[in-house]
Amino acid sequence: MATGIGTYLNKLKSNKSKIARISGISANRISAISNSEDVKPYAEEFYKIIYIAHQQAGLGEDSFHKAVDEIFPKRPKVDLLAEFKDLSPEGQFFKKYTQKQTDIEQKLGIANGKISKYFGDKSKRALAIEIIAFADGMELDVLEVFREIYGTMDETESIFLPNPTVLNERTDKIYQYIEAYNRLDVPNMVVNMSNTVVFLNMENNKSTMRLEGIDKFKEQAVEAISYFTQRQQTILSMMHKWNSIEIVVDYNAIAAKDFPNGIKRGDEIKLTGKSIFEFSQAGKIVKLMDIS
Repeated sequence: MATGIGTYLNKLKSNKSKIARISGISANRISAISNSEDVKPYAEEFYKIIYIAHQQAGLGEDSFHKAVDEIFPKRPKVDLLAEFKDLSPEGQFFKKYTQKQTDIEQKLGIANGKISKYFGDKSKRALAIEIIAFADGMELDVLEVFREIYGTMDETESIFLPNPTVLNERTDKIYQYIEAYNRLDVPNMVVNMSNTVVFLNMENNKSTMRLEGIDKFKEQAVEAISYFTQRQQTILSMMHKWNSIEIVVDYNAIAAKDFPNGIKRGDEIKLTGKSIFEFSQAGKIVKLMDIS
């Protein structure tokens, strides 16, 4: 039997395979969310699936709120601000943002201590109904709450983008990597990399190198220093995606030795290439692909 979200997607005649491809949520997971009452959608999953389904159906953003009401008709609707209505406007404002976690959990029927777990465990994920009930109770716009937490939708690329804070952090890490690369500073090149980082080098659509693990990457990076007397990458453009950033760079270097491809020691190398940095949920670089 279809769940609330499954019934809604069926009504819209949604292409679930396309939703899976765009959202990054597996087709099996979407199927489970759509057909089993025992499988509860996480907030991020709900946001992506419904937003993309509405895009496919040509529906406007106002439909998001209608979808919430249709999919969760029996959700708890608790006014978390009701008991503060007799306070001054200033009192209401401060109370709105200083309520006790235990009081919110009790009012919304969330397990005792569960909210605290979101502070101590970055991998902990909230259920859709929890975020929706909290937004309702705080008189917040549900769609804007989802956007604040999980980012906006890039209509051109049909992908979701993380929130600005995450984008800024990733951008800073890429600039740190490039600046360290230009200084021949290997320790600072790898400071934001995962221990299991994967490095790929592609030339003319063919893989010329694949390394797995930070130690292998550092070993290669140190060896590469001897290839050039100087080198400089300059970022020309940057494109953000949900879990990655693609940069286009100008590359200039002076060869320190003869290369098999005909480049001689002292030759100047100039080219334009791109690099793709993939990030983990914790903000570490887990994959780097250089393409020329």
